[in-house]
Amino acid sequence: MILESLFSPFTVDHQEEDSFIYRLDPRTKLGLLVGVTILSVYMNNLIWLLGLELVLISLTIISGTLRNMARFLFLFFLFGALAVGLLALITGNLNYSLESFSPFFARFGIMITAGLLFAFTTSPNNLARALEKMYFPPPLSFTLTITLRYIPTLAREAESIRNALKLRGISLSAWDILRKPSYFYRGMIIPLLIRTLKLSDEIAIAAESRGFNGGEGRSSLNTIKMGKNDLTFTLVMTTSCLILFLMDKTSFLTFKIPMGA
Repeated sequence: MILESLFSPFTVDHQEEDSFIYRLDPRTKLGLLVGVTILSVYMNNLIWLLGLELVLISLTIISGTLRNMARFLFLFFLFGALAVGLLALITGNLNYSLESFSPFFARFGIMITAGLLFAFTTSPNNLARALEKMYFPPPLSFTLTITLRYIPTLAREAESIRNALKLRGISLSAWDILRKPSYFYRGMIIPLLIRTLKLSDEIAIAAESRGFNGGEGRSSLNTIKMGKNDLTFTLVMTTSCLILFLMDKTSFLTFKIPMGA
């Protein structure tokens, strides 16, 4: 079912894995996320945008997280392809549709892939220590860490809501969502938003009752530091992104469809 495909990647808590990407410093992966996001904004050629997406997909294969995020990425790109095809049918101009919307969805795909790669390969504890090393304000660091920590929790809430709907005889299959979209946002999205607000309120009350000040002044037994692997990864990724950027600006292998298409 489509909901299983959408939420199943997030139904398992973060687990440490023995891979090159997992062992990288969180600051290195955060730099990758920010770097590819900025680079995608300045790139215009669809071919090289897809090339950048393939680089990120290669990193997910190396890290072993592709299986977890594959279904979510598939749904996103399927939605993009359907949107481009629908616009082509409305305007009667495939070239206009591809040139106008394909780069837009490619950029969002790059941002989503990089974000998921960061989320699946970085533990909340390591993220908190990395933000502390970067001198982030403690309240902001706490907010970002909690956001990463509660992704699996929200996924479990979504699974509970879906099971409750099934017990009431409401099956949110792909055909049901396409036929009656209200089933999805009234049966899943609105209850999930309400539960998210309740969870946020519970966390705020718990932190306030314990006198939590955002983590300022806290110490940690384990420390993180950037090593040779981080430097090597940064050089390789910087070189790859620079090559793609230069190829994009020199209009090498420009994606173009005849106007009569």
